[in-house]
Amino acid sequence: MSSSNGYKTKQRRAILDFLMENKESHVTVSRISDHLRDEGTQVGVTTIYRHLDKLLEQGLVRKYTVDGSTSACFQYCDPTGACSEHFHLKCERCGRLLHLRCEHVSQMCGHIYEEHGFKINLCRTVLYGVCSECAEKEGETE
Repeated sequence: MSSSNGYKTKQRRAILDFLMENKESHVTVSRISDHLRDEGTQVGVTTIYRHLDKLLEQGLVRKYTVDGSTSACFQYCDPTGACSEHFHLKCERCGRLLHLRCEHVSQMCGHIYEEHGFKINLCRTVLYGVCSECAEKEGETE
């Protein structure tokens, strides 16, 4: 039985390593599965979800869902909690994830709480749009 546990640990480590290598991105289970298969590690989708659930419980991974029809995305999160103190910006073109550390956003969060009694969950707050690099490539300007 220990070889089975060792295999599960190897799978979990491979998943976590991939998430850590791609910590600036939100990745889907499909992308994780494709990567593992390309690396020669066959892991079923159900098993990937099971490992991700455990990583979520341990606070090593964050899950993002946009709506009921889009696949959930996962991101490695810094165990120090540094990634939970700001908004995230997600480029809809290249998929890049930017960390928005901005005093204006902090002030907005304070205003929303003080004036509207609503505390924003920064761990789950993602703003979608187009990053400056993609906009520049496509000649878009404001």
